[in-house]
Amino acid sequence: MSIPADRSHPFEEGRISTRVRSSSTPSSGTAVDGLTDDLLVEILSRVPAKSLCRFKCVSNNWLSLIDHPDHRKKLPQALAGFLHSTTYTDEWRLEAPIHFTSFPGRRCPPIDASCTFLPHNRRVEILDCCNGLLLCRWYDISSEGDEFRYVVCNPATEKWTVLPDSGKATKEVGAVRLGFDPAMSSHFHVFELVTDQVFYWDPDIVGVAVYSSETGRWVYKEKRWDAHIRLISHDFASVFLSGYLHFQADRRELSPGLAVVDTEGETWMDLAVPDGGLIDGFIQRSQDLLHYASFHVDGAVIRLVVYVLENYESKEWILKHSVETSCLFGGIEYCLVGGMDYSMDGGFDWVAIDPECNLLFFTIGWENKFMCYSMDRRQVKMISKLVDGKPPYLPYVPLYAELQSLRN
Repeated sequence: MSIPADRSHPFEEGRISTRVRSSSTPSSGTAVDGLTDDLLVEILSRVPAKSLCRFKCVSNNWLSLIDHPDHRKKLPQALAGFLHSTTYTDEWRLEAPIHFTSFPGRRCPPIDASCTFLPHNRRVEILDCCNGLLLCRWYDISSEGDEFRYVVCNPATEKWTVLPDSGKATKEVGAVRLGFDPAMSSHFHVFELVTDQVFYWDPDIVGVAVYSSETGRWVYKEKRWDAHIRLISHDFASVFLSGYLHFQADRRELSPGLAVVDTEGETWMDLAVPDGGLIDGFIQRSQDLLHYASFHVDGAVIRLVVYVLENYESKEWILKHSVETSCLFGGIEYCLVGGMDYSMDGGFDWVAIDPECNLLFFTIGWENKFMCYSMDRRQVKMISKLVDGKPPYLPYVPLYAELQSLRN
């Protein structure tokens, strides 16, 4: 198992230009002058979203090329904001109405966060968000009971598809996750983590049912982890990276860690995470590496630490960043409750790590202050107050490409 290498002025609508830029552009005298716009867009489609945002400042022509609606289908997009709801649930999901919080001063993508483009006789709950696609439960409000279908949709294009039934009863499924990476494939996968029905409290995961949009079928595989794996029900974070689903798990007789399974149900791994944490850590994909953030005790000092996993064979986490919380939060008080729980000025919730930058997002306090910490600058700033926001907060990156797997 390996990690791949790192990889407004409105433009006139209509046919995309293939002209060669004139020498009046700021890049005059360089090799770029001889490139057609189409070729330049093809080159820009291969740079990270962070670099693409900077390239908008090169010239008005580059800005127009990057912002053109047709070009956006090819170009990588930066983190636009976060989906959340006003209701806290024991299960990791967002209930209607769904809200979208963008960054102040940043142009908000025109998306329908509540998925009202779906048929109106349905109730929608968002279960997961992965690289621009949403995984939802779609309830028929005209029928009795809790019958539902899974729907995968793209709010940027308002395209969607209904998945066939997996054959697993609702009570058998401990959690459902979406896997999609447009850099690897235009197809997506849905993972059902199936639990042991003998145990009603904290049951083990006994297998995984995986749906592939390429085959249009579900495949069930019994678990092959050596350890007994069960979900961390109150804080179930997951990451889809390099064709593998990673999720935080309780390994029973072992220390807390991560469980990993691929889209074929053929590769199964469980990994320990750095110990010493005051609260459960948080995993996220950033810069094409798996990141793990937590608060650790270092003598009498509490530190925010961020690790990356660069090698799955050695299973070794590399410390990327460390900072004392006294420097991070100033005069905010810290409290260790019963040697187990960690409270910070009324509460703390992980939100995300930016997929392209060394930025960490979280909420803190009774007022639910939405904060951002820059690991490069070692600075914290408040973005906004999410007074009615409740976890989970799902990071959203727009996807403007048309996918054949979303047919409706």
